[in-house]
Amino acid sequence: MVNGFKPRLALGLLALAVFALLAAACGKETIVEVEKIVEVEVIKEVPVDRIVEVEVIKEVPVETIVEKVVVKEVEVIKEVPIIVEKIVQVEVQKIVEKEVVKVVEVEKIVEVESTKEKVLNVRMSSMPTNFSPHVQGSGALAQVMGWIFSRIALADPINSQWAPDLAERWELAPDFSSMTFFLRKNAVWHDGTPVTAKDIEYTMRSFLNPEESAWMLDSNIKIKGGEDFREGLRSDLADGVIIIDDHTVKLVFEEPHAFFLDDLNNLCGLAPNPVLPAHVLDQIPLNQFFEHDFWLNGLMGSGPFKFVKWVPDQFMELEAFDDFYFGRPKIDRIIMSVMPSGDATQIAMMRGEIDVTVRGSVTAEAQESMLLDPRFDIYGTMGVNAGGINFNMRIPVINDPRLHQAFAYGIDFRTLFQVFQRGLGRLNWTPMAHAWYQKAEWESMYPFDPDKARALLKEMAWDSDRAIKVQTSVTIGETAEAWYAAVGQYLDDIGVKVEFIPMGRAERSQSRNIAHDWEVDLRGGTGGIQGGPAQYLGGRWTTCPLPSCDPWGYAEYLYPILDEKVAEGAALTDRAMAAKFWQTLNEEYFLVDLPILGTWIGAGIKVKGKRFYMPVFGQIPKPASGKINDIPIYPVHIGRDDNWGWHIEEWEIR
Repeated sequence: MVNGFKPRLALGLLALAVFALLAAACGKETIVEVEKIVEVEVIKEVPVDRIVEVEVIKEVPVETIVEKVVVKEVEVIKEVPIIVEKIVQVEVQKIVEKEVVKVVEVEKIVEVESTKEKVLNVRMSSMPTNFSPHVQGSGALAQVMGWIFSRIALADPINSQWAPDLAERWELAPDFSSMTFFLRKNAVWHDGTPVTAKDIEYTMRSFLNPEESAWMLDSNIKIKGGEDFREGLRSDLADGVIIIDDHTVKLVFEEPHAFFLDDLNNLCGLAPNPVLPAHVLDQIPLNQFFEHDFWLNGLMGSGPFKFVKWVPDQFMELEAFDDFYFGRPKIDRIIMSVMPSGDATQIAMMRGEIDVTVRGSVTAEAQESMLLDPRFDIYGTMGVNAGGINFNMRIPVINDPRLHQAFAYGIDFRTLFQVFQRGLGRLNWTPMAHAWYQKAEWESMYPFDPDKARALLKEMAWDSDRAIKVQTSVTIGETAEAWYAAVGQYLDDIGVKVEFIPMGRAERSQSRNIAHDWEVDLRGGTGGIQGGPAQYLGGRWTTCPLPSCDPWGYAEYLYPILDEKVAEGAALTDRAMAAKFWQTLNEEYFLVDLPILGTWIGAGIKVKGKRFYMPVFGQIPKPASGKINDIPIYPVHIGRDDNWGWHIEEWEIR
């Protein structure tokens, strides 16, 4: 007892005790009921989710006390309760001989679901003014599409591959001429209408609309008849999209397409290309389609959340869809607040008004501060940009592997990685940078060794007076200027001069893609590595009939061997066999010749409150060092934001 008996209560109990002794002296049976009030200060506060009542009746030996104890465990929020413990004491002096008292245990548990709504508050640095995915692409738009609409398949960031979504499975024809998708039979639109193969057909047709931007057509025009439909030469896609039944659809390609599943990043990955409701959108006249109110105030999909409200430049509100095919989301509501300022975001998170930054981040100083705060998780997701130092492979002396290796040994990439990227991400030496076939030992190749770099240059009789032409933008920013200066100094130390040539966009494009007179680009990129290596190399490194297929001259590196290798690798559907194949290709060619000298793939830093739980990450540990460059970095499949689309229905507010 914390505070002791109060005086009146003490006197009352004393009087009862005296009365009991007098009654015992007269030889009568007595039953004394004593109420004991105990005031307890509750230290731990817990949320109200359930009330547990446990009733226990214990076996009572003869001449002993029978106790009935009712314990109520009451969970409250921000209140310090007083628990009243009532003990009924029964004294029995006469009991019939040989009476057997049985043991009875009763456990009564009553669960009361919390009526408090679970709301996830997310920060968006910006939002589109119109949510039609046909004519624009942005990460913010992709987020809206990914939470309201379904996609054929999910990008699995855990295993770096495609996983079932609206399609529960698919089959690729042995000759790669087609893919067949088997849709879930329990999928419905938010208005209750079943999702069918007609919706897939409409989606493909919709994104080949002659009036739309062509930015997302790379995959869709591979459908048989797709390009003719786009050009207005036919009115349907009957040859390319074959509806077998309500839940089975076959996509036929113009030519064998081994990696169409990887190409789906334009249909169901980060790019905002959702599966659309044919029964709603096919009724809208073409001249009203892109500006129709559906894309402003009527968004309706078959995804985990339903559209509720959109207030431009302020917020969007979504609510859980009870009939989502993976099950109703555990979060009831999502509020997407538009908050351009990183500083304002930090303040809102510190106040508990924002749970997670979905688009945009906070300052580096804020990240360091929040790393030490137990209320927050700081983590990174790997990027997909395989950029690096590009060499013009059409110029023999520039395409000499010894020059590339001299760059690799002569530039201290590890120090630059720490300075410019804070060590967040992964060093890589080639564009073969997909996470699922990487070997750890590759990262430690080419240690900083200026003497070895000089020896390689001497072996190839490099002219130390020759200045390599390096193109830059007219305005490059302070970070890029520092990068150029550092790399230029490293190269000068090993005997390689560089001449930086600022150019406008048009002039630079003319030099790179038409005149081909550029030599080295220190910050060039080969584009994202979304999809698989066959898709990536096949789109940029192999020959094709059109000059635009390879404007940078990548195909000059290893023709025709690379063409043959890409075709061979594209035919491998077994994951383990494919990994071994691409590892071998990288080790035998790219890691030796370094045709594009990779620098690093950076990681994007994310901040979220501890109470927001995403199963894809689990419990995110704090680094023992307390340093930002030791935070956990998670893999991705097609983009650093794969996690925002991965089984949203399993997210929780804890």
